[in-house]
Amino acid sequence: MFATMHGKENLAAPAFAEQLGAIVIAPDHLDTDQFGTFAGDIPRTLSPLAAATEKARLGMQLTGLPRGLASEGSFRSSLIGVGTTEILLFVDTERGIELLERASGSSPLPAAGRVKTLNEALTAADALGFPEQGLLLHAVRGTTIDIHKTISTRTELAELVTRCLDNETALTILPDHRAHRSPSRANRIQFLCVRMALRLATPCPTCATPGYGLIDVETGLPCVACGTLTRGIAADIHGCGACTQKQLHPRRETHADPATCDHCNP
Repeated sequence: MFATMHGKENLAAPAFAEQLGAIVIAPDHLDTDQFGTFAGDIPRTLSPLAAATEKARLGMQLTGLPRGLASEGSFRSSLIGVGTTEILLFVDTERGIELLERASGSSPLPAAGRVKTLNEALTAADALGFPEQGLLLHAVRGTTIDIHKTISTRTELAELVTRCLDNETALTILPDHRAHRSPSRANRIQFLCVRMALRLATPCPTCATPGYGLIDVETGLPCVACGTLTRGIAADIHGCGACTQKQLHPRRETHADPATCDHCNP
């Protein structure tokens, strides 16, 4: 069971069928928007992990199944671009385990931008990759804020923007990060689904519980110039979700670049 209302079960289905022989379904009538939306019309008050946990448990409750998946994405803007983190949570109430896969990186999509003309709006839409990549239109007039989420064609967008500008409405165009409207986010979720399926196909060497894999990292990679321990990752820690079994797997890199050393490059 994948707790989603945006078709994420289809992203997990191939890997889970290939690695585990499992079928992935989505609950009927599950409203994941109650935990917050990217559009901002419903505030996101929980941490990504807490939101994913709530979604997974609600989906399991609705379907009566003991195992569930849920994902949660977050985006942040900075001077160098837009960063993104996606998490995928697997919950198994029969075995009492929760497994987490995570991927972070930069988003290929531009940040939100104000538009003052129809031409600016269409240019912003093209930069996003619309209509394959969905967009949101925030329209502010006085104290009234309207969020338009269902725009699917350039004609629709042009008509809406023209109407809003005629009413002296301030407009902002931003990416729609919902999985069914964002190919780049869908790809990240699918990547995590492959990792999760492979992990679930890996039993713990001690207790044989499924899901043995990466649970943490060990920092402290020594600087190649002075030997000072840095924040660089020296090893991966693999472990079990059910027992205390852990293994340290050193990474190939044995030393850190002096540029990352607080002593050489304070």
